[in-house]
Amino acid sequence: MDRICGRCGKTVENRDAVFCPYCGDKLPADRRNSETTGSREAEEWVRKALAASGIPARKKILQEGLAACPDSPEIEWELLFIGEEGPKSRKYIDFSMIQSWALEIYREPEAFAEERKDVLRARFFEDPRLVRYLERAEDPAGKQQEYLRRLCAEYVELFLEGNNRIMGNVLGFRLERNREKRLAVPVAEMILRVRADEKLSPAQREQLWKALYGAYGARTGGKMEYLDEYLPRNE
Repeated sequence: MDRICGRCGKTVENRDAVFCPYCGDKLPADRRNSETTGSREAEEWVRKALAASGIPARKKILQEGLAACPDSPEIEWELLFIGEEGPKSRKYIDFSMIQSWALEIYREPEAFAEERKDVLRARFFEDPRLVRYLERAEDPAGKQQEYLRRLCAEYVELFLEGNNRIMGNVLGFRLERNREKRLAVPVAEMILRVRADEKLSPAQREQLWKALYGAYGARTGGKMEYLDEYLPRNE
């Protein structure tokens, strides 16, 4: 069962999480995982990192924490969502330090060279850190899907809902009404591009597009009808 953060009210799908990945507040204990939550020291490192301002600062703290608590699954999990800085470009702002930004290759594919797309695409299934983490996970398939769900949820919130061109604004205030309508078109376009991406295996394409579909549902309260209008019925 997912847990709800008491501070920000967001759903936290990671059953192993000790702190909310969105606001950094400590989560209520999950009894199923109470014996495997890790050391208190590792928990404090994660808390400190999630409270940090900016991705570079968070990454530095997590790396320091991993040095102090080697092989900590809590710290390694949080590090999976921090990417590597990409090449400088005059055409667009590069958010490569945010791992979920790799999904941008399905929203603005023309903005990336094929070589860059390959590098970003690898984040979904081939990131060496992810592979290492999954090799030691009790349920690697489940954790892989959880990883994709969180990437997609973060992308939708940060890069779609955070985009005024998509959500619209009046006098500087972002419009919250009709969220499901405003998000439907970009998410549908991304899903169709994922489905057509032959550089992913059929199973990988299905996992990724379903994670995007689920992220849309989570952000719109399960109102799927607008998104479904843009997707082929036989898919």
